[in-house]
Amino acid sequence: MDKSEKISWFEQFKIACLKPSQYKRLLNLAKGKVILFLAAITLITTILGYGMDVAGFTVSVGGWKNFILNRLPAFELKDGTLKVDRQMDFDIAGVHFIADTSKNKVNVNDLSNEYSMEMVFAKDEMVVKNAAVGNMLNRVSFKDFKDIVFNNKAMTAMIPIIHIFIVIMFFSQWIVNIISYLTVAVFITMLAYFNQKTRLDRKNKDEVSFGKIFKLSIYARVIFGLIETIGVTAGVSFFSGMIWMFISYFGSYELLL
Repeated sequence: MDKSEKISWFEQFKIACLKPSQYKRLLNLAKGKVILFLAAITLITTILGYGMDVAGFTVSVGGWKNFILNRLPAFELKDGTLKVDRQMDFDIAGVHFIADTSKNKVNVNDLSNEYSMEMVFAKDEMVVKNAAVGNMLNRVSFKDFKDIVFNNKAMTAMIPIIHIFIVIMFFSQWIVNIISYLTVAVFITMLAYFNQKTRLDRKNKDEVSFGKIFKLSIYARVIFGLIETIGVTAGVSFFSGMIWMFISYFGSYELLL
């Protein structure tokens, strides 16, 4: 019987986090099981990261309706002009919002590279930046909406759309997490593979293929990926810094060796 059938997802998780001496068992897994494991572990990190951020924000503001009516600064778009009673600068669900209607036009220097998406509002226009599409900038003039009146109360009708947008952003973040996870796994695999090349006595030992090392690197990343996600979500800056990145990469590399 295929050994892969005897290793459940939870057993894979336990080996990845607690039993690196049994990593060789994971080499017997079919590619499909490894892909499912990768999808599940990145889904977990997305829930612990993006999901917890959105849930925490929603609870902290007393729900979206209360946030729009009582926590969001009063605003009104009328006659092609936006008025906001005070400046805004906050982020929700991975989107950064800035509003300063003392300025007629948006200054692109107000944009930041720290966010995947930003929406910046001025008196006469708004600019949307989407980092997922090559930092694409879309500029929208409010003069094109002279016949529209939009304010806090009208915005509450958009709550279902906000929920849909959050779900879309969740799956987008999941895809980003998968790509990021695989990118780091490839980097660590290369380090381990070339280390093997320089140290291996080919007369006495067989070389482990790049593909097998890559398969194991997916499991070697699990514990460090989870710790990093929890740390960043908790707001601990250490887990988003260079020192932790070195510890994370080196730790996964040592597990592979």
